[in-house]
Amino acid sequence: MKICVFLAHKDLAGPYVEATRKLALLLAARGHTLVWGGCDAGLMKVVADHVVAGGGRLVGVTVPFLEHKTRPGIDEMYVAGDLAERKALMLHHADAVVAMAGGLGTLDEVTEVLELKKHGMHDKPVVLLNTDGFYEGLMTQLRRMEAEGFLPLPLDELVYSTPEEQAALDHVEARTRFSAPAA
Repeated sequence: MKICVFLAHKDLAGPYVEATRKLALLLAARGHTLVWGGCDAGLMKVVADHVVAGGGRLVGVTVPFLEHKTRPGIDEMYVAGDLAERKALMLHHADAVVAMAGGLGTLDEVTEVLELKKHGMHDKPVVLLNTDGFYEGLMTQLRRMEAEGFLPLPLDELVYSTPEEQAALDHVEARTRFSAPAA
């Protein structure tokens, strides 16, 4: 399965690096391909390094103004014309989406994926990896939107939030009817 991971290209410390490392190693061990922004910096580098170390494949999607940060040796690389096309290509090449800690770009990516899902434009599982409570504020807002009638479908059909890397992958595998390779 190809799993799109949205996350920061900034160097961060502590629980975010550890969560990124754990998710990447699980992705590779379970035979999944990483679809991500193609960047060789920050948490994007951490996820790619550990997917490769675990024997996994990389599919990168970048834009011209970020090409200078692109990781060398990617299995498949796409250059989108702009950020909107980049998001569309990342979603197109993925069977599921996991959003990790990130800044405005990550927030933009995950909210667009949720908006498209809300309108029935895809039915791919979307997970917020809620490391160290990072997505609590967003989940509070989404629960309020649901309670006040702003969402046309139940929140649990739109997005799944968990602080655990294994639970995130278990969820996307269950929702896509994926069978893990035999050990």
